[in-house]
Order: sequence, then structure tokens, then C-alpha cells
Amino acid sequence: MTSDLVRRWAEAILGQVGAPPDAALTVTERLEAGTTGAASASETAMESVWDEEGGALTDTEAEAASPASGPVDIAATLTFADGSAVSVEFAAGTSGTDAVVLLADRLQEAVLEESGGIPRPPCPGHDHPAVAAEVNGVPSWTCPHGMGRTTRPILRDAG
Repeated sequence: MTSDLVRRWAEAILGQVGAPPDAALTVTERLEAGTTGAASASETAMESVWDEEGGALTDTEAEAASPASGPVDIAATLTFADGSAVSVEFAAGTSGTDAVVLLADRLQEAVLEESGGIPRPPCPGHDHPAVAAEVNGVPSWTCPHGMGRTTRPILRDAG
């Protein structure tokens, strides 16, 4: 996984979730142990992590739920005009499928909150947005109420 690939994935996802045009995407790669360039993405970005019931997780719970255990190799940060931001971090060895699903989930949630709840991408026949999930090994948008029945790939080519 490279920062260029993560940037392409993020840009494709942001187009699907309706990111505001003034939102800025930055993708950084770790240059040396413990750094991601001029400033660590985790130092410059805030991330909201929610449990399945919609409540905020504590920092400890969020860390435990994050697939990035150990040093971060790539971080994608979306910063909104009001200064709020979300950062999605990937450790070495994260699979492409897992990375795309995590990226889609986190970016969708941030844009949904920023846009006031406009459901994107739409879930066919429903008022809620489709959600990111792995379906048969493919990162997909799917209905949260019928997981796997109404799906479409998040990316045409996730590789």
C-alpha cells in the first residue's frame, strides 16, 4: 500500500460521499520511525470514533478498536473549512480490502456529520446511506439492514 494509492482511494470515496469542495485531503507516509513528515497526522487531526449504538468511544476503547496497532505507516486526513478533521491511519500490513472499508467508513461518517446528515451514498429504496463493509472479499457499499443483499463495490478497482 502506498500513499498515492490511499490518496486515489480517498478521492474516489470522497466523491461518492459528497465531501464539501472546500475540504482538504492530505495523505502522509511515515518517513522514519514515529514520524509522518512535518507534523504527525495524529497530532494535527481529531478523530471521532463511535460504537455501534452511536455513542462516542473513550480514547482507550477507540485505540483498541483501531486496526492500526503499532507504528502508523500511512495517514489520510480530511480537514474541513471549520478546522475540524478526521484522520484514518494504516499500519504496515493492513490489507487493501480492510484499508478501503476503514477509509470509506471513517470518511463517510465525517462528511455525514459535516453535511448535516445528507445520506450518501444513497441506499437504494431507503432514507439512510449505504455503509462500508467487506462482502465476499470486496470492499462494498451495502444496506445496513440487509447486509450483503444490496451491494456495490466502493471502488471499481481497489488495487
